[in-house]
Amino acid sequence: MAKFIKPFRGVPEGQIYPIQFAAGDECPPELEPGALSVGALSLVPGAPAPGTLLGSSLQPARFEFADGSELSLGDVVSKAHAASGLSVEAWNELSEDAREAAIAETVQGLTAENAEAAAKQQAAGDKVALIAQLEAAGIPFDKRWGAEKLAAALAEGKKD
Repeated sequence: MAKFIKPFRGVPEGQIYPIQFAAGDECPPELEPGALSVGALSLVPGAPAPGTLLGSSLQPARFEFADGSELSLGDVVSKAHAASGLSVEAWNELSEDAREAAIAETVQGLTAENAEAAAKQQAAGDKVALIAQLEAAGIPFDKRWGAEKLAAALAEGKKD
């Protein structure tokens, strides 16, 4: 029996009231012509619902990043699809290897962005701590300096 690929409302044989079917529900044979006419049923077995992106069978279901944030595989696939500039149909027609490569590239990019953001956050925290140490030691400095220059000033000031 065919399955609906999007919601459909119909009256199965032997019923007097319409029933709301969800995507994935089996379609009664008597409703197939009507469901096909409105695109709620696909003639291709196992076809994804329209607008559904094919994902990965190799990647994990969740990705955890250095800062503790997480993304689901679906979110990563959506980002990879958006970056590709392809339509949903064109994305789904890509070879599995090409999709996997695009998803892996997106994961690498997200990991790099996350690491860069974590490093900036660490540097900002270091800068605040260095400024406090410089002020406590009475060492002259400029608040516009970066963490590296502040650390050098602190090291130089402690020598004296």
